[in-house]
Amino acid sequence: MIAFFFGVVLSGLAFFFKRSKIILLILFVFMWLLFGWNYSNADRRMYTEMYSVSISKIEFLKFEGGYSFLMFCSRYLGLSLQEFLIIVSGIVLLFIFRFFYIFSNVPAFVGLCFLWFFFPLEYVVLRNFIAFSIVLQGFISVFRNEKYYREKFVLCVLLASTIHISSLMYLIFLLAFKENEIKIKTIVFWVIGLLTIVLVSHDLIFRILSIYSKDKVIFYTTSLSLFLFYSSIQIANLWIVKYFLKSDDVNGTTSDKRLNIMIVNINIVMLLLIVVYYEMAVFIRILLNMSIVNLVFITNKSILFGEKKIPKILFLSYLLFGFYCFIFLVREKTIFPLFDSNLLFK
Repeated sequence: MIAFFFGVVLSGLAFFFKRSKIILLILFVFMWLLFGWNYSNADRRMYTEMYSVSISKIEFLKFEGGYSFLMFCSRYLGLSLQEFLIIVSGIVLLFIFRFFYIFSNVPAFVGLCFLWFFFPLEYVVLRNFIAFSIVLQGFISVFRNEKYYREKFVLCVLLASTIHISSLMYLIFLLAFKENEIKIKTIVFWVIGLLTIVLVSHDLIFRILSIYSKDKVIFYTTSLSLFLFYSSIQIANLWIVKYFLKSDDVNGTTSDKRLNIMIVNINIVMLLLIVVYYEMAVFIRILLNMSIVNLVFITNKSILFGEKKIPKILFLSYLLFGFYCFIFLVREKTIFPLFDSNLLFK
């Protein structure tokens, strides 16, 4: 309850002082304490088993060898799993908060939303979180329009894929890095075409994926109802993003317009994930991760903090829906241990 109390107090401060970078820093430290010193969550046992492998048997010249390499370095230095997590969690959160600091007009408010609506799941899926934090550094280069930003983005994605192979899917966003908004009907055409191919080739795709890990493929295999549900979420996500980030908005600088168009394009391209959901719905994690990016740019819009109620209701619904589906329904393994199972807040 001590940790929860601190979280509530910080949330109140962040809500009233939305632009404060000092409060953002305090939120960073608070989440680092929750993350690094946590000792129980849904995936903790799996990571404990991975870390307990003899150092001589750790192989990092293979799929997802980047994470094995991190463990090897940590074990070589004689660090315990908890010490390893303290270091890794600090670096990951630093990468995430760097993105908030650079692009958010209301960083404390963004940190507040991240704490309650995203972080309780992200800290559980550790490798996925590490990988996304690396990909996010590539997005920083893209959004800043740096020289060779495409090459930098690809490099970050490839590096992230050594932590979690699913990160290769982020390469589809190369299609979104355009100056003009992508036509939705073009992507819809590709979704329909690719879905047709997947339906016809389902058995072949299953056999190919099983070469990598049959157990994982069986575990993550989706159902028709889940496919339809996640596809609906993907479509609704695009509608909400377009509501807040209209590419034809006459306000703002040329840089702002470029960013708006690019964020909209990213969410349009994400419709392609509907094809992937048919085989493995676990890729919904990409949408959840990219919702953190959406969060930053949606909250930059003054319409959210104006007198109109509809934007506020829509934004809150956007957050609460994801919280209910992906955190609250599994609260005993996510948000509860985040505050209950901590070495510092016993």
